[in-house]
Amino acid sequence: MAGTIWEIGSPVVSLLGLFTIIGIGALVMGALIYSGKKGSRFWLWGFVPIIVFGMLAFWEIKSYIPAIYGIGGGIITITYMAAIWFWIKNHDNYEGTAKTEKHIELLGFSFLYITSLFLCLLIRQPNLPGLADQPVVSSYSILATFSISWILLAIGSHLSGQGQKN
Repeated sequence: MAGTIWEIGSPVVSLLGLFTIIGIGALVMGALIYSGKKGSRFWLWGFVPIIVFGMLAFWEIKSYIPAIYGIGGGIITITYMAAIWFWIKNHDNYEGTAKTEKHIELLGFSFLYITSLFLCLLIRQPNLPGLADQPVVSSYSILATFSISWILLAIGSHLSGQGQKN
């Protein structure tokens, strides 16, 4: 796409990226304002995606640092296990549609974890000679598991609203 308005670094692409993250923050703020109590300042949490994106989008690490992947992978694995633990402990508290929502939510989190594992393999494989003979994880596999996880989480979220007071 070199030489077009869609070239990486062009003003159009830069503005598209900027407005996408501002839009996400505005969406979160709007949802929190709509669902919150009058006078609540909880909507300020909508600035979190904007701030985090602003910090991480330009964070460039010049070399491979295994500890970052170990710490990040550990955090992801521990929080996934915690989500399963909480799911097991609270599973019997739900009935009907709410129980179905919890089953779908668990599947969504499981696909999200699979996506994390695929990303880990994709990123670390070029840096570990011991993995040189292993097949490279496809970006299509990552996109598929990520998409499935979001679909399942959205369905679970929709079902969790069923039977709630209006």
